[in-house]
Amino acid sequence: MISISAQEIAELFRKAIRGESKVVVVGCSWNEAYCGDVKVRIDGYDLVIFNDCDEIDYVDNATAPDGRTCDFESWFEDGIEPIACLTSDELGKLDIILENAEVVSD
Repeated sequence: MISISAQEIAELFRKAIRGESKVVVVGCSWNEAYCGDVKVRIDGYDLVIFNDCDEIDYVDNATAPDGRTCDFESWFEDGIEPIACLTSDELGKLDIILENAEVVSD
């Protein structure tokens, strides 16, 4: 059983794209990471997104404000992961948001 669906995370990203939610990057900026895991916080959700040479590749794992968790392997077993739920236009907008997101310490 998946405790956080891919669609739930995709909708969280859509809220950010519409300007309804603030995105912050935790630790170092999206561009500083360049290739590797980047921790992102949106509406109390902690997400780890794999940055593949400044492009969003996949969501590695997520923790909801209520403590529910999920990871890439669980989404993969379910047949869809959060990034696959987004259109190419949404993905492009999310990329820009991540590049310009405020950086906070953990």
